[in-house]
Amino acid sequence: MKLKKYELVRTIDKVKSVVQKNPQIPALGGVLIKEGYAIAANGEMTIQVKLEGAESESFIVPMKAFDLIKNLPEGDVEITCDDKDVVTIQTEKIKNSYQSFPAENFMYDKTETGEEEGIVLPGTLLMEAISHALYAAADKSPGRPELEGIYLEGENDNLNLAATDGHVMCWDQVNSVFGVSGLKLIVPKTAAKKLTSMGMDDDITLSHDANSAIFKTDAYLIRTRIRDGKFVPYQKMFVNMENYAIVNREELIGAMTREELIGAMTRAKMCTDESVPAEFDIEGEEINVILQDKVTNYREKIMLKSPIEKPIRIGFDSRLVLETIKAFTCENITLNFSSPSTPMIVQAEDSDMKALVLPVRLKGATK
Repeated sequence: MKLKKYELVRTIDKVKSVVQKNPQIPALGGVLIKEGYAIAANGEMTIQVKLEGAESESFIVPMKAFDLIKNLPEGDVEITCDDKDVVTIQTEKIKNSYQSFPAENFMYDKTETGEEEGIVLPGTLLMEAISHALYAAADKSPGRPELEGIYLEGENDNLNLAATDGHVMCWDQVNSVFGVSGLKLIVPKTAAKKLTSMGMDDDITLSHDANSAIFKTDAYLIRTRIRDGKFVPYQKMFVNMENYAIVNREELIGAMTREELIGAMTRAKMCTDESVPAEFDIEGEEINVILQDKVTNYREKIMLKSPIEKPIRIGFDSRLVLETIKAFTCENITLNFSSPSTPMIVQAEDSDMKALVLPVRLKGATK
């Protein structure tokens, strides 16, 4: 087959993160070119990306070959495979060969549940909602696999997406999705990240069985195992609170990330224990962010869009607050408080996105 270098590089960049470095099945250490697709697989996930010009091919390209392809001059690249599974990469002036494996040795899940059983989801809105929730999912949660992913739940014609690691939680919605009612599955965080990196803006057909889920467009197919376990009753966590403050998101993020504060926080962390919390002292139209111990006393003032009804002093892990605020994309957010010992709930001003952050006990605080 003969393809443009940029098309090969673009395709391989989409699938390479799925390729195993030292797989038990050696053939899975490469990319299968088959029936117009580039396919990569591991024990958790299979990804297929359409590759124009490869419709009649079936062979495995070793990952080492793509190191060469990325460094070839722009133009046509010819890839062939002989009857001894030797793959040859060739341009007008360059040629190299690699010993590969028979295509039939590339073992991956080919199960199709059938598009007639699938749910059609708006790609852009789904990717946006997954991106919002990703930060809250746990990377590893021994004994609680349900926390290692994004929970998708259909309710009426709305698709709820929720994630939590036990310290933060996020809940977003994709509205007006026909046929989604009754859906309940947990997509692993690694697969959810892959979905958002693919640029899947077109409609996505989601189908699933008891063990796996398939996300499919005209150009891509991602098949992933789903997580076991029963997800937490997330909707009950987001109770209405009367004590709230409206904050400009950029101002709050700026207060925690601009260069002056980065330098100050870096110096403070060099002199403080990692367990020292950030204190939010909120009264009237101001939030005072405070980080202090025996040698550090950092303070910064943030102005609210409207005054808070009741003063409150509450502590948080500053990293978790920052990750939560960054996940929002709207200009203004509402911070909701009940007491120093209950979570802060963050709400977007222009969407259904909500998040909560568990507080930490401040020194000298009363119950």
